[in-house]
Formats: sequence, structure tokens, C-alpha cells
Amino acid sequence: MTSSETTTLELHHLQAIVRAMHDIALTDGVHDAERVMLRGFYESCQQDAAALASFDDLISVPFDLAAIVDDFKQPAQKIALLHSCLLLAYADGSYSVDERRKVKGFADALSMSETDLQQIEEGVADYLLQQISRISNTDALQEVAKELTP
Repeated sequence: MTSSETTTLELHHLQAIVRAMHDIALTDGVHDAERVMLRGFYESCQQDAAALASFDDLISVPFDLAAIVDDFKQPAQKIALLHSCLLLAYADGSYSVDERRKVKGFADALSMSETDLQQIEEGVADYLLQQISRISNTDALQEVAKELTP
């Protein structure tokens, strides 16, 4: 499932995405890189700072997958949630089996097929590889590429 359509994510979508990302981080313990990424993502989404809950208050609310499914009906919204969760999963350097299981559960709840999820996973891995493609140490780059392969 690729989506070239643009969609607006409202504040409740962004907050649900941050909670979902935090839920992924909790899978194998929240690492510093994940916490920094989460906080930065949430704070960069500020359009109306007065309307935003504090980051700490936001992540103190447990993620409820069943409660958000009806809010993520558009394909682009589903992709945004899964894409964000995958970026977070890779933030500590490893997309673990347990993180994959949790992301798959999110995809299943959102009625995304295994093929759709695989395409999103591959897209995230490609994106991350593009970010580091200018590294001159090709041996290190090859090791990273092996770790990014789902």
C-alpha cells in the first residue's frame, strides 16, 4: 500500500502516533535515542503550543490501540502511524523481533496486509540507508544495511 495522497493529521492523530511510538519503545526498554526522537517529534508538531499536552503527560497515558483504530481510516494516516513506529523501532539501532511483532499487531488492527506492512518496512529501511549513504566507510555501511533488513 503506497499512498501519494496527502492527508492532514490532527492533534489527536499526532498524540496517538506518539503514544504508539512510545509503546514500541517500551517493548525492549526505552533507550535515550528513542526518548530524544519521541520528544523531538512531538515538539516539532507544535502548531498551537497552548493546545499541546506536555510530552511527559502524553506518554504517561497508556496506548490503546483499539481506541485509535476508528481515527486512522485513511491509508495515509495508517502509513504515517506505522512509518513513525518503524523509525522509532530503528532508533536504538535494532528492529527487534518483539518490536516487529508489536508493529504487526498495529498493522493488523488497522487492516493493513502483510504485504502493505512489508512495503512500509522496506521504505523505512531504504530511507534510513539513504540518510547514511554518504558514509565513506563502506564496511560499516554494509553492516548497518544488514541490520536494517527486516
